Amino acid sequence: MAAGKGAFIDYCLQQCGLENCLSETRYPEIDVKTIDPELILLSSEPYPFKEKHIAELQELFPKALIKLVDGEYFSWYGSRMLGAPAYFTELLNDIQIDQQT
Repeated sequence: MAAGKGAFIDYCLQQCGLENCLSETRYPEIDVKTIDPELILLSSEPYPFKEKHIAELQELFPKALIKLVDGEYFSWYGSRMLGAPAYFTELLNDIQIDQQT
């Protein structure tokens, strides 16, 4: 399952200047053979992804940069969003650095 078009998470990605590689809407089940992402963000919410999941996904998507992210900023609107701009700026800087190495 992933976050597709029209989900709050997709909106947050757009605000960061990122493009969702999924064409499906909401939260579709995906076939990993049909996508080739450059970046995979593993959220702490609603499922708590961990380092072990990075290794599993790296085997499926060897060219992708995979990062753990704080899901509260991607999944919850309201007062949690007060810290989102600073968090997203730091995350985008980290992604840019990782892509250069």
